[in-house]
Amino acid sequence: MTAGDRVNVVFLGGSITWGATATDPQKTSYRALVTSWLETTFPKAHINSIDAAIGGTGSKLGVFRMDRDVTAYDPDLVIIEFAVNDSESPDTMETMEGILRKLHAHNPETAVVILVLGAGGDYSALPTWTSHRSLAASFGLPCIDVVAPVQKLMEEGLSTAEFLSDGCHPNDKGYRLYADIICGELIRMANEQGFPVPFPANPLTENRFESANMIELSTIADPGEWLPAAPSPMGTWFDHQPSRWQSSAVVPARAGANLKIREICSGIGLYFELTRDGGPFVIKADGETVLEISTSMDFPGQRVGWSFSLVGEMKSRAIEIIAPRAEKTKAAYLLLT
Repeated sequence: MTAGDRVNVVFLGGSITWGATATDPQKTSYRALVTSWLETTFPKAHINSIDAAIGGTGSKLGVFRMDRDVTAYDPDLVIIEFAVNDSESPDTMETMEGILRKLHAHNPETAVVILVLGAGGDYSALPTWTSHRSLAASFGLPCIDVVAPVQKLMEEGLSTAEFLSDGCHPNDKGYRLYADIICGELIRMANEQGFPVPFPANPLTENRFESANMIELSTIADPGEWLPAAPSPMGTWFDHQPSRWQSSAVVPARAGANLKIREICSGIGLYFELTRDGGPFVIKADGETVLEISTSMDFPGQRVGWSFSLVGEMKSRAIEIIAPRAEKTKAAYLLLT
């Protein structure tokens, strides 16, 4: 960063990384504050900050988004924050490993930092804190633990009401607190002596998600069955605006529209658009129903939605995406492992 090169920094995470409840996510989120600090600390560098954060999503969707939303930018540094949204996921170690292995396969020189944040009225332990720290250690990656210093400040009298807006998302004071801890740790780690830990050749998990990919439905849909559609530019929230995350979409041309494809896979899912009047999708593999999906929601506007299920051993499967009714049901990508 001292040589005047262009540096691509990707922030991959959920709503806290996007900056929910900040007065201005582009200026007062931890993402924006860390970017500003990098620009000030390395004035010769040309920092290109990429926002790859979608609220309410964890590493299980993040691993599918890697090729489109992360590695497509050839990142020099990736900061990953999924500890809060992964708290209910039993697959977090495997999906996070998929993300790390995808980054390594794209460019082994990419710097990766795992960020562990907290939430809750008492900032108490989340199940993922230990697993994300453990994963970072196993891969020899830096892990910036914001939880421990925040809990120390709370022991000294800081209340969550002072830095959290709603028990989860920080206010501007909270984002500044997070950014100061992150920047301090980046300085400390940059000055550390020693040699990198070798990237583990053998997976720590079943590693089914390193192969996670998305197939754009508009490129394979039968025009007699499906019509092209533009992803909506009207998001319920900016971080869920479908046109930011989905390059194209299709809608059924008739009730019972069926998109058929044969793929070798161990898991199948769909990345779609949620609307007030969205209809259903049914996903089948070899004639058996894998997923029944509703694309309707109660919120105004549109949001991205997704559903995925592991289906067993890796083998060739006849996959069908069926729209039972001719409605404004909009789908963007087939998800596969």
